[in-house]
Amino acid sequence: MSRLRLAFESFRRPRFGHIRTRLVVLYTGLFAIAMLSIGLIGQVMIENHAQSSVRTELVTSSSVFDRLWALRAKSLADSADVMARDFGFRAAVASGDQATILSALANLRQRVGVPYAFVVTQDGDVTGDGAATLRRDVAAIPYKLAAGRNSAVVTSGQDVYRMVVSPILAPTEIGWVVFAVRLDEGEMQSLERLSAIPLTATILRHDDGGHWMPATGGLAVPAGAIDRFMAADGSHEMHPGLLGLSSGRAIALARPLASTGTAPDAMLLLTFPLIKALAPFRSLQIGIVLSGLAGLLLVLWGSHRLAGSISRPIAALDDAARALEDGSRAEVTVIGHDEIGRLAVSFNRMSAGIVERENRIAHLAFHDTLTGLPNRVLFRQQLDAALGRAVRVGEQVAVMCLDLDGFKLVNDSFGHPSGDALLRVVGEVLSNLASDGMVARLSGDEFAIVVGISVDPDRPRALAQSILDALREPVVANGHSILTGLSIGISVAPGDGHEPSTLLKNADLALYRAKQDGRGVFRFFEPGLDAAARQRRQMELDLREALHNGQFRLDYQPIFDLKADRICGFEALMRWEHPRRGLVSPAEFIPVAEESGLIVAMGEWAMHEACREAIRWPDPLRVAVNVSAIQFRNSGFADIVVQALARSGLDPHRLEIEITESIFLEGSGPTLDLLHKLHALGCRIALDDFGTGYSSLSYLRSFPFDKIKIDRSFVINVADDVGAAAIVRAIVDLAGALDMETTAEGVEDSEQLAALRSQGCSSIQGFLFSRPLTTEGVARLLKDQRRDVMPTVSAPVQRLIPPPAPIELPPIRAIGR
Repeated sequence: MSRLRLAFESFRRPRFGHIRTRLVVLYTGLFAIAMLSIGLIGQVMIENHAQSSVRTELVTSSSVFDRLWALRAKSLADSADVMARDFGFRAAVASGDQATILSALANLRQRVGVPYAFVVTQDGDVTGDGAATLRRDVAAIPYKLAAGRNSAVVTSGQDVYRMVVSPILAPTEIGWVVFAVRLDEGEMQSLERLSAIPLTATILRHDDGGHWMPATGGLAVPAGAIDRFMAADGSHEMHPGLLGLSSGRAIALARPLASTGTAPDAMLLLTFPLIKALAPFRSLQIGIVLSGLAGLLLVLWGSHRLAGSISRPIAALDDAARALEDGSRAEVTVIGHDEIGRLAVSFNRMSAGIVERENRIAHLAFHDTLTGLPNRVLFRQQLDAALGRAVRVGEQVAVMCLDLDGFKLVNDSFGHPSGDALLRVVGEVLSNLASDGMVARLSGDEFAIVVGISVDPDRPRALAQSILDALREPVVANGHSILTGLSIGISVAPGDGHEPSTLLKNADLALYRAKQDGRGVFRFFEPGLDAAARQRRQMELDLREALHNGQFRLDYQPIFDLKADRICGFEALMRWEHPRRGLVSPAEFIPVAEESGLIVAMGEWAMHEACREAIRWPDPLRVAVNVSAIQFRNSGFADIVVQALARSGLDPHRLEIEITESIFLEGSGPTLDLLHKLHALGCRIALDDFGTGYSSLSYLRSFPFDKIKIDRSFVINVADDVGAAAIVRAIVDLAGALDMETTAEGVEDSEQLAALRSQGCSSIQGFLFSRPLTTEGVARLLKDQRRDVMPTVSAPVQRLIPPPAPIELPPIRAIGR
């Protein structure tokens, strides 16, 4: 059942690969069903019509047969009556003259044309020729006939006879003349010839088992077929039915023949083959079939053309959709203005939209949205292609990494829209100058250029110089005239590497060197840069480990107040005791810490440690902590200071924060806000390295610093150089005018001390008085001060100050220096 159901379901849901096939099958199938229905209905109507005609003819033939036998019986009766009225014949019957009777019967048979004629006497004697069985049946027939009847059909042996009885009157009935006509093939053929159709007449009789069987002719009937025919509708006396013969179905009519009793001994069966009945309509049937086939072929052809006209645009749409799915641009031809035509127009519009969006997406994926230049992804691809081509033809390829100098300052000063406009202008400048290469924006203010070196080996140098020259003048961006600059690093393949990543890394190392060399220059990659970069990376890893394992410590260098002749504070200096390298110079690790961002965590630790140590010192000794520009730009720096003061309990006035002028390079607004905030807490603010950096006097006007520290470079020659002494004096006078203290750094001899004192310097620090001390050294120094008196600069230095620790480091005073 399951297989049958699956087969049925699969039949109900055929799967077609093409809509054309589906339409052709649909139209042709519907037409075939319609034509088949028409054919079946026509066939039924034709068959009914043929059967009706044949049935009518059979009934008519049966009636003719009855009338014919009635006339024949009357004719025989009349002939017998003529002979029975003959005096001589009656005398012969009465006297039993057999010779005369036989002679008269012979004469009568010849005259009326019957095979058998008999005279039956009242005694039951039979005179006439015939088989004994027939003679016995003839002797009984006058006594079996009902009153008023003179004929009957009876079975005698294997034969069927129609018998006609006529009485012999003298004047009373003394006997009967009996005619026996055998219903054989000749009689049936005579009957068949009277019919308008070529029917077959057959006499039926009962066999020994009581079943009906043909008694004449060669009608082939399956066993029991006639009995079933009789049982279906009686004898079909007036309504012919279908009878199954061995040669096929036939229309049949069975008429019972009158016998001596109530049940017939024989039946007249008239049959006509159905195939012959349909024969006159054969041409009509063939015509219907041929018309159906012709119509079917016509519908098949028409359906194919119609389906093709419908499915062809759809197939074209399907092909175009597949092509679009594979990423190809595809359009279909618009035919007509119907739904398919409008669908084609919509598809073409959709296809164009998809392609446009894909192109836009692809462009966005490989180009920078701000400048329209190729981005890092496309740059890498182009660099790969350029290197591959260079390897094939034996050329060189130069990679240039460019970075704007002070771009953050531009954003802070003019706003990000102006910064974006500057990047676009720079991109245009680079594209114009490097027209023979490819310019890309990698990120932020970083650009890169790939240029082939096929003719001019000096092309990278010339291009870099032209770029620096072009951007040396102020650039107009977003309505602002902006002075900017570029630093450029250059690596050249194959000498500096064969792989894109190697070339980019080496160009970036060269750019780093250019930045270190003062910005606004270009540098070519050198192998030593790579080694320095590796050392720097290792240094960064070691710094992280040192920060985690607590390898840092703070030393403190005393600061002497020249007016009070006593120590007024200490400057905290960071020291790193490396487990393998020993003591590492701050000049070596502070830049790495600033570049890696570790300076923020290191500075936080130093702030907490300095405050925690300073709380042990007697009031009013202060501790000075250097803060780098990176640390100062940290948004949480103020909170770090507050936490350090809160945890240590140090009075804010005893904390002196030393900054450099570089913190103003990133914008003065937020910087001044933070300085004022720290100053409001009570912290002192000192401007370190005054005169060595950007040295803008406006800084001194914008914020009331508590102290200005004079750089060591001015102090070294202050005793023997008039110019240096004039600068120191100017700084001291300027600080005095602004109500600021001054501290001279790097004082190493008494001449320098005398000169500074004579110029009015507030305080000094340097090897003349003390090298940086450990916490234990500071504790001993302070203990000696409490036991003795406050040291004065006029006393011998060696007597007042404990011997300095054997430190080989230069006099570095600040974190990061």
